[in-house]
Amino acid sequence: MRRRRLILHGALLLLLVVTALPAALGPRLSPGSAGWRAAIPSPTPSPSATLAPAETVPDRPAPLALDVAVGQMMAASFGGPSITAGLRHLILDEKVGTVLIFRDNFTDAAGLARLTAQLQALGREAGLPAPLLVAVDEEGGRVMRVTDGVAGLPSELELGRRGPGGVRAAVAATASGLHALGIQLDLAPVADLRTNPADAVIGDRSFGGDPNLVGPLVAAAVNGLHDGGVGATLKHFPGLGGAAGDPHAAMPTDGESLNQWLATQARTFKAGIDAGADAIMTTAVVVPGLDPSGTPALFSKTIVTGLLRQRLQFQGVIVTDGLGMGGITTLYGLPDATVAAVRAGNDLVLLNSVDAAYQASAIEAVKRQVRSGGIGMEQIQLSAGRVIALRARWPQWAPSVVDVSATTPAIEIALTRR
Repeated sequence: MRRRRLILHGALLLLLVVTALPAALGPRLSPGSAGWRAAIPSPTPSPSATLAPAETVPDRPAPLALDVAVGQMMAASFGGPSITAGLRHLILDEKVGTVLIFRDNFTDAAGLARLTAQLQALGREAGLPAPLLVAVDEEGGRVMRVTDGVAGLPSELELGRRGPGGVRAAVAATASGLHALGIQLDLAPVADLRTNPADAVIGDRSFGGDPNLVGPLVAAAVNGLHDGGVGATLKHFPGLGGAAGDPHAAMPTDGESLNQWLATQARTFKAGIDAGADAIMTTAVVVPGLDPSGTPALFSKTIVTGLLRQRLQFQGVIVTDGLGMGGITTLYGLPDATVAAVRAGNDLVLLNSVDAAYQASAIEAVKRQVRSGGIGMEQIQLSAGRVIALRARWPQWAPSVVDVSATTPAIEIALTRR
């Protein structure tokens, strides 16, 4: 009798251990996890052993309407210090989700703060799926759009002499100022290597010509922007500085081979990608070694999708250089250029025009292509989703009170989080 009781107690104990084992081991041994599969090998696992419970699978976002999806892929520009009727139309009716700010759009920090707050209000009125994105070129040196209310930056060439730690600290200080004024995305840092003395566009905008030195500095600049609360954009992919000429005037050609590119420019961009860059800007340069067709890089699916998205495994937003550059406008009108950029795999298009009607015609050209099947709706949804994710990544802080003292240039901004 006693032996039977011992057997019964042992069976009950074993049952309790087996029942408690999954809870004790925690989620690492939940069905479908790598630990579960390692602990209990199964050459033909059942669906219940490989799929998470239904309630833990997130719902896929509902597809955006065509107008809204295409609008999230467009960055509008405008002229003057006040929001124009044309820009209002682009945001409210065309659902444009990004505005690129230039120096003529504001007079001082207080004016910029008011402008970004007004733009955010327009975005809310338009019912955009995420806060409107305000972007600016703030590289340092020759390219500083905002010089009031933010810490100044020297050129990258000069800044790089401070080393990665110095670069990160200086860029973070500038980014904090931009963030306080309502800027969410900086079209910087420059990741190009300057390897050709005949280069007419990069010069001291680059950290230098040695990828071993430049890569860590690019990564430090990305980290500094993030420290200050601003998204980072590597530019100008696949790399300027190795070709003679300036794409703002005419389309340059770079004769480097794929192997040369992989050993140079690709390494500095990869350093920025590994540091968490939010976006990468493609540019107008012809590189036959990367695309034998001679298609300019930002319109080349081989370069944009093949090299950047697939080979370098970049998962963020791919943004075009401004489509108003002379090297582009001599070959393409804005509608054709916009369509070509989207087909290549760019997620965000800098329309780069003060003519709102012209920008609207480019947006409509993309929508016509989607309706006719020339561009897949799935591609549009994915691109819009990447841009929306970027906007959600950086919480929007907007100036609520701007007090400009008559006796001091200091600007005090009280911030409220939206």
